[in-house]
Amino acid sequence: MNRWKNYIIPAFYHIRHNLSFAIFYVLGTALAFVFIAIVLQLVYSVVGNEPPMENADRIVQIGSSRDIRGKTVYVSAEEIESLMNGISGYELYAVSHSEFVDVFGEHTFVSIPVNYVNADYWNVFQFEFLEGRAFSREEFEYKQAVAVVSKSIADILFKGESAVGKRIECQKVVYTITGVVRDVSVFTTGIYEKIWFSNKYNSFTPSGDHDYDVCVLFPQHVSVMTAKQGIARVLEDYYSRRGRKVEVTAEKVYTVKENLVNDIGIQLLFYGVPAVLLILLIIPAINIVTLNVANSVKQSEEMVIRRAIGASRLELFLQIIIENLILVVIGVFLGLLLFFPMVRMIEEVCINGVLEGTDALITRINYMVILGGILPMMFVFTLLTGGYSAYLAVKKNMAVVLKGGDR
Repeated sequence: MNRWKNYIIPAFYHIRHNLSFAIFYVLGTALAFVFIAIVLQLVYSVVGNEPPMENADRIVQIGSSRDIRGKTVYVSAEEIESLMNGISGYELYAVSHSEFVDVFGEHTFVSIPVNYVNADYWNVFQFEFLEGRAFSREEFEYKQAVAVVSKSIADILFKGESAVGKRIECQKVVYTITGVVRDVSVFTTGIYEKIWFSNKYNSFTPSGDHDYDVCVLFPQHVSVMTAKQGIARVLEDYYSRRGRKVEVTAEKVYTVKENLVNDIGIQLLFYGVPAVLLILLIIPAINIVTLNVANSVKQSEEMVIRRAIGASRLELFLQIIIENLILVVIGVFLGLLLFFPMVRMIEEVCINGVLEGTDALITRINYMVILGGILPMMFVFTLLTGGYSAYLAVKKNMAVVLKGGDR
């Protein structure tokens, strides 16, 4: 314990007497790690099973296909149920169809994409309800005009009042809101609609398209490949019976997670993200190293005196590294404190301010993921910023330093 005190006490002494350098070090570290934390969270939100995509790796998505002439074909809305009767082994399926419409509330209206969905949509995708609930199968089957809205849209339409039980109008249909869900990030979920209506009232206007996305949830004991093969056979038969020659194989059928990763780009995830993290580490490290080298010159005399009275170069090297580690830890802690304000600023200024929307950058914060990724990078950053300067400080010749340095 006394040995560690001999490292830590001098480290705080140097920090206190080089306060301007310490402040620059901490602020540079905080700025780097707040963006590193955002990148780590975004990546995990895509590849991990975060709500509402908790089951994304076992939800097989049926969308449009292309026939041999390159023409887009899809399962018509009227035949989805008969198609699903041919697929075996699944738990539930969700249907969704997007339209861009005007929605009127009590105080104002919004022009926004909306999703027409069935009741099982809320069991396939696990949204977090802040108020109320999803509309039920009974409400759906009995053709009740019901809807679910996101928190941001509820605030716009009802000025911060509770939206549950309130009414909104769309295309001359008055819907009753049953629940309000947390906003989700379009960047990590691919879900850009913020209002969900009962599919029973879908008039397919203004687009006129009758295509649906069908998301089929399979139980855990059914392998994904088996599920894909079953769906591929049913789809190929479906198109064949309608005179469409479409080659559908299991390799061309994707899960929701695979589609999301493909949309973002596999190359970007595997090569782009590490490159971004490396840049976020190296750029501030270069600036800090420059000052650290200058700072090591001041420490050289102290180092050689301690070597003269018996300290080893390794012990002195560890002392300087620990001093750097303390500054990095303080900077990382400050960066994590700035995480929420930075995310909100990016949402307000860069996303909503430029795109004029209400999109969220991140759906949910996973602290274990952030800390699990930041801790090893914190030690790497310490070595990048302090390793070279520490080496310079302890390697110098004692006689030369005590004489005043090289002439």
